Amino acid sequence: MRKLVFFALLCACGSIAAAGPEKLDPLLKYLENSWKRVGTEGLLALELPRLLSLSTEDERVRVRVLVATRDPGGAWDIPGFRPEAVIGRIATGSVLLTDLEEIADHPQVIFVQAARPLYPRLDVSVPEIGVPDVWQGVPATRGEGVIVGIVDTGVDTLHPAFRVDRDGDGSREGSRILWLWDQSAAGIPDRWPFSYGEDFSREEIEQGIAWGTPVSRDTSGHGTHVAGIAAGAEASLPGVAPGAELVVVRSTFYEDTVIEGVAFVFQVADALGLPAVVNLSLGGHGGPHDGTSLFEQAIDATLDQPGRAIVVAAGNEAEDRIHVGGEVLGPITWHVFVENPTGEANFWHDELASFAVTLSFVDMVMHIPPGTQRPIVLPGGEIFVDNASSGPDPRNGDKLIHLSWAGLPVGVYLSLTFTPSPSGGRIDGWLASSDYGYFQEGDAASTIAEPGNAHRVITVGAYITRNRWQSQLGEQVSGYRLYELAPFSSHGPTRDGRIKPDLTAPGAWILSARSADAYVYGGFLAPDGIHRYMAGTSMAAPHVTGVCALLLSLDPGADWEALKAALVGGARRDAYTGWGLPDNAWGYGKAYAPGAVAELAPPTPEELPALEVLTAPAVSEALFRYTLPEGATGGHLYIYDILGRKVYEREVLSRRGIIRWDLVSATGIPVANGVFLAVLVTERGVSAPVRLVVQR
Repeated sequence: MRKLVFFALLCACGSIAAAGPEKLDPLLKYLENSWKRVGTEGLLALELPRLLSLSTEDERVRVRVLVATRDPGGAWDIPGFRPEAVIGRIATGSVLLTDLEEIADHPQVIFVQAARPLYPRLDVSVPEIGVPDVWQGVPATRGEGVIVGIVDTGVDTLHPAFRVDRDGDGSREGSRILWLWDQSAAGIPDRWPFSYGEDFSREEIEQGIAWGTPVSRDTSGHGTHVAGIAAGAEASLPGVAPGAELVVVRSTFYEDTVIEGVAFVFQVADALGLPAVVNLSLGGHGGPHDGTSLFEQAIDATLDQPGRAIVVAAGNEAEDRIHVGGEVLGPITWHVFVENPTGEANFWHDELASFAVTLSFVDMVMHIPPGTQRPIVLPGGEIFVDNASSGPDPRNGDKLIHLSWAGLPVGVYLSLTFTPSPSGGRIDGWLASSDYGYFQEGDAASTIAEPGNAHRVITVGAYITRNRWQSQLGEQVSGYRLYELAPFSSHGPTRDGRIKPDLTAPGAWILSARSADAYVYGGFLAPDGIHRYMAGTSMAAPHVTGVCALLLSLDPGADWEALKAALVGGARRDAYTGWGLPDNAWGYGKAYAPGAVAELAPPTPEELPALEVLTAPAVSEALFRYTLPEGATGGHLYIYDILGRKVYEREVLSRRGIIRWDLVSATGIPVANGVFLAVLVTERGVSAPVRLVVQR
């Protein structure tokens, strides 16, 4: 490669000791340093808005931030800080760059964190997780009386998945969307306490339907697809909770605005006295991945009362090499391949360790001792390294080594050597986005996107339920293997050692609603033109969001802990997940709605149905002895093959008896030899699964 030579100008001559307030995120220190050097125009020319949320106000720079305060609600009393949402001790809002140090010095402030950008991450999939059995159960539910919140790219309000025929004339003139907040729209909401965007009521949405003009447009289509999976209500392609109501936020995809979107959904739910579950098919990697970033703390804080849940996509970075990590007891070098002129990486280690950092870039070598920061100015760009210049981070007590760059040429390497100084320990490093590049030595471990590492959220990975489909360009085939973990699905653990994801759900290739305002390549567009195929943990998460809505419909007072316990306790295991779960790929298994319903209020053993196999092995037929629990009015026997596919179903009405199965599947085809699992489901609970061997 042609050699590039740069002359580095070290600001303030050499490395500079911890400059500025100790309570500022290193990215904010970088922002402030660059602004002092190049001014407002130069700052915007460096494309720093790619790393954080900036705007100009009377030629002054305003930056959106998250602030941790000593007292709940303390953010209201900080001069110069413009709060947007205050959730306990965490607040979102904005501050003029000129006031940043003054705000950080305020005695109420613990830490100020930049609001980083985030990124967006039913056909066979709905029956795959057992949802029709809950729709038809006793008691039955389709999510009635529950709000499903979608914080995403918006929704196509004209799509039939989100409309309802209120007067029986077949026109579907009504909307299932209670409120829509378009954060990207110019204006100020009329009826909700936020200072930007535009809010639309159901009546306004229905007026738009009558005119054929949507009040807001989903030009990406991601949010429409996600909403259709969670709560679409088309008869031919229902989502998981077609009886639920919707509250939609068209987000601007920064940490602060996502928090505000979640707060909006719960404000609507509180005003109506309804439980709510929010889907977040989005994420980023700018934090410590241990639940202590202000973003993840704020998300957790919204779940401080019953009747609330948040479901998060695990992320799609398992193959993207955005993470490096390990015990560092001697010098180690990691290489960042730069794919974007602007980028960020963060390396975390415990408080007792200390590392000297050597940065190599083309012919330049720079040393950044522990406790210092160094801005490096290059022709047309700059690099900034902060080696724990403020000591232990107030958020978690650990130390952060921060790297950011702007204006670099694409296709070059940044090499970082970490040398214990004097004592080493474990380091975990992440690129804040796969868009910025990758580590040459990167791995799939600990790639759960924030806020999926938060303690109270339900984090969902993806597995494959379709690898071929009919499109407007004919049949399409992917290389994914059915029922296996999706190769892109991010892995745990969290940095503090917790298992993530919590469970998995169908994530490829999922058929759901297509926004009319989004361009879709014909190979991913269904023949009818109003549905599309998509893949990602973004598609897996709304399956679980829908199941949460079903659970909240049955128990509106369930809290996040009970809902998570029901989901992981009711998850399925099969030959693909393996039997040694939980782990950091599958979590506790595959989402299974009937199991979650049974786990939500588990009956005592004597209240459960009993099921026993009488033929071992089964040669020409299988015999089962069953007993229904007291009070059960009937039940269903379900038989699954070793891949977790339902092959047979039979209703039982008598209290006890014998069931005969002729070893023929529901499609009329004799089953092959092998191992099967049978379970008896009633409104009073689910039997322990029993193993059946077919050997003709």
